[in-house]
Amino acid sequence: MIKKVVVKMKNPNGYGCIRLMSGNRRRPYAFIATINGRQKYIAAFETIYDAKVFQAKFFEDNHRDFLPSHKKISFAELYFRWLSFHKDEDRILSKSTLTGYEYAYSHCSTLYNKCFPDLQYLDLQAVINCMRKNGLSYSSCKKVKNLLSLMYKYAIKANICRTNYALLLSIGRNHPVYPHHVISRQKINRLWNALDYPGVDTVLILLYTGMRVSEMLNIVKAEVNLRQKYIRITHSKTASGIRVIPIHSRILPLVQARINKPSQYLICDNTGKPYDYARYRATVWHKVMKQIRGEKHTPHDTRHTFTTLLDNAGANENAKRKILGHATGDVTDRVYTHKSLRQLRKSIELLK
Repeated sequence: MIKKVVVKMKNPNGYGCIRLMSGNRRRPYAFIATINGRQKYIAAFETIYDAKVFQAKFFEDNHRDFLPSHKKISFAELYFRWLSFHKDEDRILSKSTLTGYEYAYSHCSTLYNKCFPDLQYLDLQAVINCMRKNGLSYSSCKKVKNLLSLMYKYAIKANICRTNYALLLSIGRNHPVYPHHVISRQKINRLWNALDYPGVDTVLILLYTGMRVSEMLNIVKAEVNLRQKYIRITHSKTASGIRVIPIHSRILPLVQARINKPSQYLICDNTGKPYDYARYRATVWHKVMKQIRGEKHTPHDTRHTFTTLLDNAGANENAKRKILGHATGDVTDRVYTHKSLRQLRKSIELLK
């Protein structure tokens, strides 16, 4: 999380300012704008990051005449202006996606105060080289490259620059830090034999639905239909991920038990509080894996296992894509092939 961002370049007229208010406040960062010659409090935010996104949006909404000719814009200012624009586009941005943008932005701190149109390829490559030198993963470098590319596309649309230098960046080869392993049938049986252990049911739900962990943790009970036996995924990292997944007969009692717990969310702790990914992995996943001697496995291995088991069972390829939330590149499959809930359930029940 970025706690403080200092931009030394002078902001354009009408951009307003952010002030840290005194006292112990839940929203300590106030956005102040000059209106009719007088400074006026507009809104307050929990983090300076959220305040800067609002600041960029406020400037765009109230000073559009300045945008096309404003070429002396800092990297930091452009980022928050792009993020505001990106959120307003007709797209679904999950919490994990927004967190990924913030994470990638935090690695670009050496660029914050530099004039964006003046940046060159070597300035950007230096950020990637520093990350690789510090041992950061290929995935982390890719997140930064993707962010820079999106920012450049926006800057080109806004006539701030003409060349997308991010497309030229080299991030090296992908050497997975945590290679994925299929969870063996023996370990799956151990899970079924250890149902009384806290959190085992969540791993089995992942194994028999193919959901991403973030998708499971975001499920609210209103999205679970026990009568028709399906779960509706409404929060996913991709548009294709918004889908319906049949509830396999073996995990139906586990889902029912979760429904009966006092919480808005399907997956929660004993106090009814939902998990984020980091807390789930640290307090639930690792303990369950130790219980079944599966310490080498990561939560994403459940998705790989689900896919492998469906393949081995001869599941229909299009049905498998629908259940997993994968986009298809085939026009015929994408446009003309429709799979009913009954057909999807027939495929998922191939799992034993």
